[in-house]
Amino acid sequence: MYKIHYLPIALDDLKSIVRYIAYNLESPRSAERLVTKVEKEVQKIANNPFRCHLFVSPEKLKHEYRVLHIDNYSLFYVVGNEKIEIHRVIHALRDISHILDKTDKNEKR
Repeated sequence: MYKIHYLPIALDDLKSIVRYIAYNLESPRSAERLVTKVEKEVQKIANNPFRCHLFVSPEKLKHEYRVLHIDNYSLFYVVGNEKIEIHRVIHALRDISHILDKTDKNEKR
C-alpha cells in the first residue's frame, strides 16, 4: 500500500469545498458525505495508484498527474516511490489545466 500525502494546497482546496457546501449551500450532511467519499476513494488509490487515468493537458505540466473523479470534483495526484502526493482538488467546471500549471509554477523547487 502506498503512503498518502496531501500537499497543503490540496488540504486548503478540501476545506474550502467543505465550507462552501456546508455554509453557502447550507448542506452540512452533503459536506460530510463528500469527505467520507474522498477518504474512501483515496484509500482505493493507495492500494492501486495506477487505476486512474493520466490527465492530459494542453499545457506542459511539471508533473505527470493522475486524476480521480469524485462527484463534481477532480482530485489530482502524483505517484512516487511508495508514496502518493495529492496536489489539488478542483471543481470540474474550473479551468483545470490553468490551475495545475499555476500550482506547478508556484511549487517550491
